[in-house]
This record gives sequence, C-alpha cells and structure tokens, in this order.
Amino acid sequence: MQPDSLNEGQRAALRRLQRAQLTEARRIRQAVADGYGVPVGQLRATGRTREVSEARQVAMHAMRVRLRWPLATRTAPVPFGRIAALLGERDHSTIMHGVAVIAARLGDDADGCLRYTARAIHATLHATYEDDAA
Repeated sequence: MQPDSLNEGQRAALRRLQRAQLTEARRIRQAVADGYGVPVGQLRATGRTREVSEARQVAMHAMRVRLRWPLATRTAPVPFGRIAALLGERDHSTIMHGVAVIAARLGDDADGCLRYTARAIHATLHATYEDDAA
C-alpha cells in the first residue's frame, strides 16, 4: 500500500509504527554497543575493524528478528532497506549479508561465544521492555 493511498488514520498508524521502530532500533543499537563495549556511533559508522563489524552484524540480525512490518494479513520482518536506513544508510545487500553471516554462525555449534553474546543482548532488550511496562 502506497502512503498516498492511505487515509488519515492509516497515515497516523504508520507514523506510530515508524516511531516505535526508531525507538526499538535505538535500544538494539545501545544493547549491542554495551554488549561489545563499542561506542554506539561506531555501529552507524563505516569502520571495518573485526570487533565493530561483528557488533554491527549482530545489530543487523537483531533488527531483522525483532522489528516487525505490518502486511495485510500478518506481520513480517522489517525490510532490509529499512534496516539499512536505521544503521547509517547502508545498502540493503550489506544488511542481507550481515544477517546471513550471523544466522549461519548462530546455527554453528562451534560459535558458543557469539551465541552467548546474542542471548545476553536479547535478554537485555527483554528486560528493558519489562522495566518500561512497570
């Protein structure tokens, strides 16, 4: 559905969704930065050090898993292009690659360190929601 074809109520709902996605994206970036001990700004920067690149890819994966996009009959993961915009105007193919790399590594039994870090980040995000609800 194109934004031009939306009525005022639908446009308002879309704006609320976009604000919620921005808030959740900030939380994800902060949790990942804290988990990896890197400044939040480095996740949006163009640096390619191993530590920052892995943290950025984990943020890409977390956004793909946690952010939702409404469709007519269900919700779906947010499009790669939207994640690219949330992480500093990257190309959508960069996001696709980053998500695939982390998904493959999480599926590999040998990479327990990444799995532990990813679980800790998701636990932090979940705890943040519980604190906000209280």
